[in-house]
Amino acid sequence: MTEESYPPPPPPPPAEVSKSHLHGPETRFFLGIRRRLSVLEQPIPLKGGKKPKVGMLVAFIISATAGLGIAFLLQTALTPLGDVALIVLIAPLTEEPVKAIGMFIVVFLLWKAIPNRRYGAALGAASGLGFGIAESILYIYGFIVRNSPVEDIAVRILVTPFMHPLWSAFVGIGVFALIAKKSNPKGSSLTLPLIFLFLGMLNHIIWNSIATALSSAGYFPMLLVNLILVFPLFAIILRDFLGGHFNFQNFFKSIPELPEPYPTVMLPPPPP
Repeated sequence: MTEESYPPPPPPPPAEVSKSHLHGPETRFFLGIRRRLSVLEQPIPLKGGKKPKVGMLVAFIISATAGLGIAFLLQTALTPLGDVALIVLIAPLTEEPVKAIGMFIVVFLLWKAIPNRRYGAALGAASGLGFGIAESILYIYGFIVRNSPVEDIAVRILVTPFMHPLWSAFVGIGVFALIAKKSNPKGSSLTLPLIFLFLGMLNHIIWNSIATALSSAGYFPMLLVNLILVFPLFAIILRDFLGGHFNFQNFFKSIPELPEPYPTVMLPPPPP
């Protein structure tokens, strides 16, 4: 009597990337999307020994100059729609795509490819930081000209590192997915890039909506809600998309995702 063959054991999990220092517990909220991103990633760093910092600096500068200029022209043309519409909707819907211009320039002229989602998020954050600093300089100049209270300047400086870099990090992951789609036979449709562009714009819309709705109550309620609730929430979402932790000391290393779990297979009873 021939023995029935047992199913093969599942493959071992991929080697875990070292997560040093305080990163908190790993999360797995969006495993489906994370696996789709993981399929698009390349196992190598930038080709030709290029350093990511150079590309991030270029994205920072382009976003702070050309990106801000284009957004300003677009928003000036749409000023008749009113201040609330301009702040809550038009600014997020125009600024996030515009900030991607610097990212594409870096990809096509310097990097030639984005190895993984973490490179994309870093490139997006650099672009957002450049845009945010340049925008804040304009705001602060306006405050000085109008003799606004010093609190206006202090609050603007305080929130600058928290706003645009986080919003644009989502957009940067979308740019990674879009670029990888063109060179990877397993590339996805436009769904992933649009999801991350939407997340960046949604985070921007929520922040601006809260700032507008609570403007009459003073700065403290706005800062309390945006910095204590909104920013941490979207930072956790971004962290999950990046692999469940930030792992800052090895940030650019790709985080392997666990494969789809094997179905439970009932083993046949032993022969009598």
